[in-house]
Amino acid sequence: MKKISSAHWLLLVIAGVQLLISLGLLALSWLGADIFIPIWIQLLLSPVSMAIPFGIYCAVTRSNPLKLIRFKKFHWFSIILAILVMVFSYPVIIVLNLISMLFVENAMSSVMSSVMTLGLPLAVLLMAVVPAIFEETIFRGCLYNTYSRRRPLAGIFLSALLFGLMHMNFNQMPYAFFLGIILALMLEATDSIVIPMIMHFSLNCFSTVLSFSSSAALDTASVSGGSLMDMLYQTYRETLNSQGMTDGMSEAQINAMVDGIVPVALGIIIAILTVIALIALVIVLALIYATFAINKRRPKEILLKKYEETQWVEGIGRKLRKNRMIDVPVILFMIYALIQCFLSALL
Repeated sequence: MKKISSAHWLLLVIAGVQLLISLGLLALSWLGADIFIPIWIQLLLSPVSMAIPFGIYCAVTRSNPLKLIRFKKFHWFSIILAILVMVFSYPVIIVLNLISMLFVENAMSSVMSSVMTLGLPLAVLLMAVVPAIFEETIFRGCLYNTYSRRRPLAGIFLSALLFGLMHMNFNQMPYAFFLGIILALMLEATDSIVIPMIMHFSLNCFSTVLSFSSSAALDTASVSGGSLMDMLYQTYRETLNSQGMTDGMSEAQINAMVDGIVPVALGIIIAILTVIALIALVIVLALIYATFAINKRRPKEILLKKYEETQWVEGIGRKLRKNRMIDVPVILFMIYALIQCFLSALL
């Protein structure tokens, strides 16, 4: 039985490697080094920073990687249910993304504008295939599976929280947390990491293709910057000006008109989308339950079980210590991730 602290140290090492890579690139720019790093290499740095520590982790803990992450067979119909789960999860993701963008910028808009220079096939590979494999291996395959041998339900929420924090920005964190819960539930429903990988790939692939099909809107968003509210104010003012509705009006009158309409309109839109998202969420839960059923797994027994035999593990000097789900390395990671989130929001 693997110690939870070992998995937490793995997560902290991954975050440290990514920090060192960022500091190294920053140091090169400060030194005036004229080095151009292609976007495809930049996108590969994150999975590489996961793959190498994970390989070392498996070697040190003497783990079979495929067994550790639950790379198993599953009922074929699970794939259809998994795709449907992601389809009906999308309204929830939209609402969480919109709400976060009221306060912070869209974290992906500037990245996607660079990714589109790669062409669609390479973009799908780097934005959908690679993250689906490596992120699921670490967060569901390693972290959650370690938690599941102690307290599965608590592990679902903790692994989802860490998955959200790993994105290092307040824009992606809310919907990544939601996705982390859904993906962990589907892992338990099928007892296979393959299904969460397929789901993760389908979402990222859809988002990537959608970005390519709406490149004009993406360019506008990346240039204008700011939060969603700032973008809406700017867009509405430009619309009023183009239609001549502000002719003869003072700046104060224009501001008053915009201030009176934009928040109300946005509130109505979010309220409608929230109702749709709640209905979709009910369908998502029903689909997850159906996935448990076709794989002949009982969600209540699996998720609510507490494994008392894994409460204690051998520590230094072979002394028994508690196998805690919250320990020093995971707290350090949370603090570091939150600092990065605040920095990304402020800078």
